[in-house]
Amino acid sequence: MGPQSKGAVRIGLGVVVSVACLWLAVRQVPLADLMGILGHVNYAWIAALVLGTTLSLVPRAYRWRVLLGGRGSLAEYFWAQAIGALLTNVFPLRAGEAGRVMVIGRRVGLPLVHVSTSLLLERTADMTVVLGLLAALLLSMDVPRPIAVTGFLLALALGVMLVGVAMLTIFGRPLTPRVRMLAVRLPGRLGTVAFDAWIHGLAALEPLRDVRVLMQIAVWSAVIWITVLAMFWATIEAVVPGARLIEASFAMTAISLGISLPSSPGFIGVFHFVGQQALVTPFPERFSPTSALAVGC
Repeated sequence: MGPQSKGAVRIGLGVVVSVACLWLAVRQVPLADLMGILGHVNYAWIAALVLGTTLSLVPRAYRWRVLLGGRGSLAEYFWAQAIGALLTNVFPLRAGEAGRVMVIGRRVGLPLVHVSTSLLLERTADMTVVLGLLAALLLSMDVPRPIAVTGFLLALALGVMLVGVAMLTIFGRPLTPRVRMLAVRLPGRLGTVAFDAWIHGLAALEPLRDVRVLMQIAVWSAVIWITVLAMFWATIEAVVPGARLIEASFAMTAISLGISLPSSPGFIGVFHFVGQQALVTPFPERFSPTSALAVGC
């Protein structure tokens, strides 16, 4: 199967998943009741949410700049993040990720492999925070089994990834001569491309040797997810006043895990169904399927 066929299959699968999730979310929701709830939304909180969404790109820009060794200006990273968010919400296959990699690669003059590796490190930091929060929630509430199982599997994958990153950061340089020997045996330009990818990947990991850089990444990751948590809280408060931190925390964790599923642009359907169930299942006294779906809308 060629790249175009694989892309078409992934797009088709994403659409199917989105449609199925959207149907599951709305099947028990009377449209009139949903419109009634949306008609009483507190738009002051929605305005704060829009502002917070924009401001949340600032700590993300700071963190990404740290991961790339301080190259380029903060504004370049901010706009690359904004462009990526736009593309993800408009085009399939998470096009925003590739888009922002290309933008920063051109702006700061780094190879795409180097920038892409920094993106992988970003995702690793984000997943560490999300799974850490899920672990804390498991101690204080009865988390639905699908979320717990998904979290466990992702934690296992994350653990493997963290070990891999640590091993490459520590032992990557000494292994380089052996990688070169293996690369020269590959046919045509494949060996050159593979060795260049190895070198640029190691260069992206180089900042992780500095403890100060690791601390900065940890601090900015905490700021990012505190901001995201505040936005989830504001969203709930706008629709169902009296929002609690545990509600926003669990909804944020569930949706962050749920959107790893293939879906249409903007995570339509998956975002709505997972968000709805993350509020209805553990907090039935506070949320109905209709009010929970209104929060996701």
